Amino acid sequence: MAKDCIEWYDNGFGESCEHILHLFRITPEEFHEWNPSVGLDCQPWLRQSYCVFTMEKYNETHTTTSSSSSITTVSTSSSVVTPGPSPSAWTEMGCYVKHPTLPSLEVNVSPEGGDAVLTIPKCENTCYLKLYNFAGVLEGNQCWCSSYVAGGWASNQTDCNTPCTGDSNTFCGGTGLFNVFKAEQNEASTSITTTTMGTSSTSTATGSAVSETQSSGAMRNLAMF
Repeated sequence: MAKDCIEWYDNGFGESCEHILHLFRITPEEFHEWNPSVGLDCQPWLRQSYCVFTMEKYNETHTTTSSSSSITTVSTSSSVVTPGPSPSAWTEMGCYVKHPTLPSLEVNVSPEGGDAVLTIPKCENTCYLKLYNFAGVLEGNQCWCSSYVAGGWASNQTDCNTPCTGDSNTFCGGTGLFNVFKAEQNEASTSITTTTMGTSSTSTATGSAVSETQSSGAMRNLAMF
């Protein structure tokens, strides 16, 4: 088993190995490396927990930055990357039960007493600008942001039926229940360029889109250390 595994899939929901690889966007080679007991042909596929995400994979999918500078006698050009728009695609992961003792999502970004005008796009954009990959809405008026999702899928997905305070036509979780969304694809960053006499410096930023996770009954668990 991978020593740096941070997320697990508890097999026992009737899903095939091939479906889980597709769901979490894992290659057979990666899955075998993280779970040596399973061959490249997905056999044997037993009723147990399997690693589906490692710290090494996490680091590969997060933003990296680089900078360079050069001297010139003609002009200075500086490019500043500004926060881009909210990701062009979000995947709805479903209705999750709030864990009774551990944080299901990391941080509540709503004001005390809740957000009186909460909408799902508002929560998603807030979490994106705070550099979180997951957004969750709770009890109609709370927005939570996180880099992981802990807790289980609700047995009855229709229990997330509390209207959003800012949009009564959509649901923002329920009592003790989160509607969770995952950022999938970031649009290109915009830049501002200015020119003066002196030194030329350029700053760039690049990032990898987080792998797609489709809505499913598969339960993905955070590793607790």
